[in-house]
Amino acid sequence: MITDIQLENFLFMQKADLSFSKGLNVITGETGAGKSVLLEAVKLLLGKKSRAGIVLKGKNTAKIQAEFDIKGQTELQKYLEEAGFNNEEDPDVLSITRTFKEDSNGRIFVNGLITTASLLKGIGPYLMEIHGQNEHQTLLDPNTQRELLDKTGGSQFSAKLERLKEVYKTRKDLKERLEELENKSQHAAERIEELEAIKKDLDELALSNENEEEELKEELKKLSNSEQIINALQTSLACLAGSDETSGATMLSYKASEQLRKVADYDGDIEDYYKRITDLYYELKSLESDIESKAESSDLDPERLYEVQSRLSEIQRICRKYSTDFAGLFELNENCDKELAELTEPDQSRNKILKELEQVNKEFETISNEVSKDRKSLAKKLNESVSHEMEHLGFNSAIFEARLIPIEACSHGAEDIEFYVSLNPGAPGGPLRKIASGGELSRVALAIKKVLANSDHLPTLVFDEIDTGIGGKTAEAVADSLRSLGNQKQVLLVTHLHQIAKEGTHHFTVSKSVVDNQTEVHINRVEGESRVEELARMLGRTDEDGLSFARSLLSNSVANS
Repeated sequence: MITDIQLENFLFMQKADLSFSKGLNVITGETGAGKSVLLEAVKLLLGKKSRAGIVLKGKNTAKIQAEFDIKGQTELQKYLEEAGFNNEEDPDVLSITRTFKEDSNGRIFVNGLITTASLLKGIGPYLMEIHGQNEHQTLLDPNTQRELLDKTGGSQFSAKLERLKEVYKTRKDLKERLEELENKSQHAAERIEELEAIKKDLDELALSNENEEEELKEELKKLSNSEQIINALQTSLACLAGSDETSGATMLSYKASEQLRKVADYDGDIEDYYKRITDLYYELKSLESDIESKAESSDLDPERLYEVQSRLSEIQRICRKYSTDFAGLFELNENCDKELAELTEPDQSRNKILKELEQVNKEFETISNEVSKDRKSLAKKLNESVSHEMEHLGFNSAIFEARLIPIEACSHGAEDIEFYVSLNPGAPGGPLRKIASGGELSRVALAIKKVLANSDHLPTLVFDEIDTGIGGKTAEAVADSLRSLGNQKQVLLVTHLHQIAKEGTHHFTVSKSVVDNQTEVHINRVEGESRVEELARMLGRTDEDGLSFARSLLSNSVANS
């Protein structure tokens, strides 16, 4: 639920800092005082697109900041964590800030991290729902109406709906595979010819070693430079072994060793030199032997060079032909074998899919029928409950019906849902989207939300214009329903009626003044005598009798008793 909201230089409001609580939070004020300011701020927090004129005249920036208590809202917390915007210090608190500039785009922060309006739109459905003349379109949407009915089914019905979606997807995938296989069968002969041509190329290439290409390249490098390698080895060997006329490095190191050996006993340092050069001599002798062996084993082999070059050339040709690399040829070979098996044995593959599809169709039909049966039962209960609640809200002999409209079975079942209402005795009923006006729609929404309060986990509801065109007993009934709903959810409500205002758990007033030819809007929480005075103003009786009557209304209200 929303706990705090701060407004700064927003529309006509210079500064406001409001704290909301559980229960029914009512907002009242003179017509045109600016009650819509708070609602506009809430809509922007939920991701509504910004517009010009939001910044208070004469100021550079405006700001809205709000905090929400999201304790127990595991789905929202998971959504924030996956998006990387969870509150690490306190996961139960969500902070949203929007700043606005008159001459440029503002910024959006969620838990202190900058983000976009799209994230707010994703968060919004977890936080609150607004019911007003311009926000009821979602209630009129058949998908929303189906979801509202389905929510009354509880966790067991929800699990059944999830299984229906899973089976529908499996069924769809199998149908697509079957269709693909049948399409392939129509062109099987042509495709088999293509695949056999590919297989012929690959078989002639005789693929066996996935490292062959790299090994051939390494061998080619040696063969291409074999003459240079042999010359280098022989020259190195001559330097080490020497010749008949001159001593090589190996013999010279031996002679140096012999000279030092003669005097090693006389000086400790010389003994160390002797050991080191002796080790060097043996190392050079070993190296000389290795180089000699390598030189003798290395030879020029033009035939092998040609073989390697030819093999690499053929590999590269086939790779170019099929637009792949050497490793891809092995994958291509495997895929060809697999596809040829399917094409040469189409009946076996087709029969296997048909058998799977038959089983899935049976399960889909069974679950779909169960869902339809459950929906009929749920709709009957919802119809009775909402009709009763609507009658309580001033719709005499009102009839509500969640009508099941048969459709071809899909992922959500074999029916769509359309809410039908008959609001007045003798008047023909019809779809809610065609029958109800703005004020009536608000009351129908209240009736539905009242009935669904235990099924719907949304923490906060916002109502605007719910009191349009009502008064007397109907107003009292609406007030009673709102107060009761406030016992289960946090409700924010803009109202003009004292019957509703008196039931508020918390009461805020909106007032407007003109200072230095500039309009200013103020929102304040009223308690005690200030609230009495606001109720008296709403009654149109601000004298002592009016104040006394307002006190009696508050003292007798259920919310304040």
